[in-house]
Amino acid sequence: MKLAIFANGIISTKIGGAQKHMREVIQFLPDFYDVYFFPEPQMFGNSHIIDFQFIEFLKKKEVKISKYFLDNYSSKPVIEDIIKNYSNEMRECNIIYDMDFQYFLDNIKFGGELSLRLSNLNNIKLAVCIQDIGDINSHFTRTFLNILKFSRMANRMTLFITAAGFYNMINRKITVTRLLKSKHLSLITMVNTEYEKNIKINFKNIYLLNPSNALDSKIINYRENEKGNQIIFYARLIYQKGLFDVLYIHKKINESYNIKLKISGKFQRDFEKREFYRIIKKLNIEDKVEYLGVLEDNDLYRELARSKLMLYPSHSDSFSISVLQALFLHVPVVAYDIPGLSLYKDFKAVALVREFDINSMARMAEKFLVTGNELFDEQNLEDFIAGHAYWKSVADSHISAINSVIKRV
Repeated sequence: MKLAIFANGIISTKIGGAQKHMREVIQFLPDFYDVYFFPEPQMFGNSHIIDFQFIEFLKKKEVKISKYFLDNYSSKPVIEDIIKNYSNEMRECNIIYDMDFQYFLDNIKFGGELSLRLSNLNNIKLAVCIQDIGDINSHFTRTFLNILKFSRMANRMTLFITAAGFYNMINRKITVTRLLKSKHLSLITMVNTEYEKNIKINFKNIYLLNPSNALDSKIINYRENEKGNQIIFYARLIYQKGLFDVLYIHKKINESYNIKLKISGKFQRDFEKREFYRIIKKLNIEDKVEYLGVLEDNDLYRELARSKLMLYPSHSDSFSISVLQALFLHVPVVAYDIPGLSLYKDFKAVALVREFDINSMARMAEKFLVTGNELFDEQNLEDFIAGHAYWKSVADSHISAINSVIKRV
């Protein structure tokens, strides 16, 4: 069985949670299929952000990378040439599996998401994994209200937040509409059942991946670390991940509890970085916040394990490996009650509060800071963590879903 894989961003040097998921899963697929990987058009002509070491790793795992891409990655061919050559290379493939289906704005010039277009052009069955398009609320009223709340925290970014908010909402609606019109769509896999609270997908063959994410094996070395007087927040440093919320929350916490906030992650936009430091100065918490930069995994796990609490006021998530990592290291978590985090709602060590409710976030944080290890003495949490310990189990979930399509081919 020949499987054509699309996985936006996995050969980039800039990866997030979705790319981590796809990188871990794709290496197991050649044990079951002939795997052909087709990089996204955006990677052509961008050699400076291509992770050639990971490309070599994929080759060793017997993932066949598009010859046309390998011969032409340093140039920017016209999209018609990419489509023509990709079509020739995948002609004998039985299924296209897009592991993170999205409809990016810059894909308009490509005629839409490439996996969908090639499926329609070559009459190949299409399977897609939904990771990011179910991460935020895509209803007009809620989007508008959220924009107002974001703007109050970072008023110098109002125009950007407004444009980004409505773009994200419209983008997700376009994504779902175009996807469901595909005549060859055979399977949708999901990492979280709660996506319907954000965006409705009317399709009969939806498969919940279980488990849908897993821990990095290196993290086990840090479980017994002694706690320090610190709180941690780490994520992609953008406003949707709570970059500004966390500062206001920490200001509230420090009114009654003297503790340091450590922040790790990469700023994706310079103007958000400037606004971040402006707010720190405005709130007079320069001596209470330390930016650690982008940490390697081992350094990140060390800082996380030393923390008494993780603040995670994210507005955009489909699962959150960060929360899973914190719980494994016996670090309680206070987060917003968004659909992507609902799978953690039954654990004593996780407090989910109403989105944008800074006072409640601070109160729950203070409560956890004075609570002992009894937060982690429940068997259902240990069972949950054990069930999300291995990426092979996640890959097996994908494989089970793909095989359900193969039986119908």
